[in-house]
Amino acid sequence: MLLNRTRTLGAISGLVGGALLLAGCGQPAAAPQNTQGTASDASESAAGIAPGEFHPGQSAGEGKSTSDSKPAAGTTAGGQASGSGQRTTGAKCTSSDFKVDLNVQPDRPGVLLMAVTNNSQKVCDLNGWPTVTPLDMSNSTGDVPTQQVEIPGGPTEFSLDPGETGFAGVLIEFGDKGDSNTFVATGFQVGVPGASDAVNTNIIGTDGTSSENGGLYAEFPIKSMKVGTLQPAAQGVTVFD
Repeated sequence: MLLNRTRTLGAISGLVGGALLLAGCGQPAAAPQNTQGTASDASESAAGIAPGEFHPGQSAGEGKSTSDSKPAAGTTAGGQASGSGQRTTGAKCTSSDFKVDLNVQPDRPGVLLMAVTNNSQKVCDLNGWPTVTPLDMSNSTGDVPTQQVEIPGGPTEFSLDPGETGFAGVLIEFGDKGDSNTFVATGFQVGVPGASDAVNTNIIGTDGTSSENGGLYAEFPIKSMKVGTLQPAAQGVTVFD
């Protein structure tokens, strides 16, 4: 993810809350598509999904939801706060069996929608919180305080068939780049619950440009993060208090 591969005066994907997103040269990558089907507006209304919400079959760019949520309590030895009643059962698949996208949410500074897609040929079971580790330009990991919160609710056990996608929300508290307690991330690694490995994520801007194909350079000056539970649907996963 090299800055010199990014056109300085390219299209600006976003400059919000201290996070810098610059689109490079070339055609923008297509916005990510969910593999779980498409619902009509009438179906959305019948299902109680508010207009503008990200849900299976809709491209990235989730809107606000009115779902109730509450932060979890407690802190793990590794610096991550765990939710009360955490019951992660692990995964039959490793993190390398998944493709992970982090979608920048329009007009919502610091909010990322995580899409975890099963790239294997087997059914994968998920239950709990993904691990999210920021990386700098040298691919070194950052020690950032991270809280696991029960948003949109507690851990939910579900299965993903090949090609299906699960979702979680990430909230970044931005800091000052000159502050020693702020880690400037240009990428992230994500691990699924119960797996010992992690995979590099693809960051997708609000215009559909992507860091995966070199079309997007992203900087996130991170002071702390909150990570929600993995869920089989995107509704409510980015509704942070």
